[in-house]
Amino acid sequence: MSNSISPPEPSAPPAVLIVDDEPNTLTLLKQLFGREIPVRTASTGPEALRVLEAVEVGVIVADQRMPDMSGTELLGQVMQRHPDVVRIMLTAFADIDTLTEAINTGKVFQYVAKPWDNRDLAMTVRSAMETYNLRRKNAQLLEQNTRLVEELRQANRELERENITLKRAVTGSYQLDNIIGVSPAMKKTLGVIEKAIESDATVLIHGETGTGKEVVARAVHYNSSRRDRKFVAQNCGSLPEALLETELFGHAKGAFTSADKDRRGLFEEADGGTMFLDEIGDMPMTMQVKLLRVLEEGEVRRIGSNEPVRVDVRILSATHKNLREEVEAGRFRRDLYYRLDVLRVHLPPLRERDGDVMLLAKHFLDKYTARSRKPLSGLTPAAIQALTDHSFPGNVRELENEIERAVALANPGDTVDVDLLSAEVVGDRKLAAADNGNGSLRGRLREVERRLITQELIKNDGNRTHSAAKLGISVRALQKKINLLEIKA
Repeated sequence: MSNSISPPEPSAPPAVLIVDDEPNTLTLLKQLFGREIPVRTASTGPEALRVLEAVEVGVIVADQRMPDMSGTELLGQVMQRHPDVVRIMLTAFADIDTLTEAINTGKVFQYVAKPWDNRDLAMTVRSAMETYNLRRKNAQLLEQNTRLVEELRQANRELERENITLKRAVTGSYQLDNIIGVSPAMKKTLGVIEKAIESDATVLIHGETGTGKEVVARAVHYNSSRRDRKFVAQNCGSLPEALLETELFGHAKGAFTSADKDRRGLFEEADGGTMFLDEIGDMPMTMQVKLLRVLEEGEVRRIGSNEPVRVDVRILSATHKNLREEVEAGRFRRDLYYRLDVLRVHLPPLRERDGDVMLLAKHFLDKYTARSRKPLSGLTPAAIQALTDHSFPGNVRELENEIERAVALANPGDTVDVDLLSAEVVGDRKLAAADNGNGSLRGRLREVERRLITQELIKNDGNRTHSAAKLGISVRALQKKINLLEIKA
């Protein structure tokens, strides 16, 4: 005797399966549990196994003595096929030996002796169903955790691949081949950079603003034995002294009002790698003492802490100042100067690098045309001459900005001409033309006037009203000068 079997609803709770060859027992137990737990019934072991395949069963209650298959045989198969189902046996005292063997082999979770008390049986089944639900929940959590762990592993593998790719790209960007220059001054500098790469000594990089001091520092790091560790950079002149000290050395919890937790400084972040201190000449004297401790003792102390922290950091520093003069003037510690100036890399200004301007200009032109996906046909002879004649007080950085601006203003397929260059560059060329004139004051003044008007027109995108206002003349007077001086505007 059994009820009909149909596929369970997706949200249907697990059922209790009653297995007994006594119809009265099935009816009684179905009435006992039917109001709170879905109940399925079966009269034989094989029929019970079919029910288990069709619906989700959380608890099975089976009589020991049944035809075709005993309760222990049935629960043994259930244990193998559906191990999470909680197994309960109904048994008489005479079956105690069989029951003991079933308990010892794990076939039976619990037994209920005949005759049973309905309340005790109900409590046993409820407890067994709670056990099943916990097992099911744990299995779901385990499956979810396994999936999340695998997703995390996959994400870590992807991140590792991305980090390797990024590290290779960064390292490739700072190969010595990317430091462009064929002038005698740059060849000498590149020779010193190669020595700095081979050594672990401190390096002082000296050069005017815009000469590429940080580019050189990164090249030294990414080609050295420390390339796989961090490169950390800090400008010593960009922060007030208190903030710079916190940034470099960190602080302990409670060191000041807002210090609610310990914080590592940049020296600790750079442990094993390289610390680049830009504009070291602007570092306050009190900070110079702490930096000297790092160099001499290899340790830092966080603000508010007396505990030293060991660090292994190579220090590269840079400045546009003459540190020897700063030492003589009492603005820089002599002992620190000697510790920093073990290897000196001097970056010559662009005006002293004969032949390098055009190499750099073509390099930057390729870089920004590729980045903007805007094909250009190079530079006109006039543009090349204008760039060559310019003194570039801002050095390589100014030249790069000049080319980036020209690419932004150009149309696809254009050749970069003087009209795409800044007024500063074009003005230098006009002034040079004036200096190479016939020597008369009138001729030179005409060239200077032509240069000033051309610059103003370029700044104002050819707008004559705005240009005339800036020059302090009327639009009519400006037009007359444009015609007289043959300015193409």
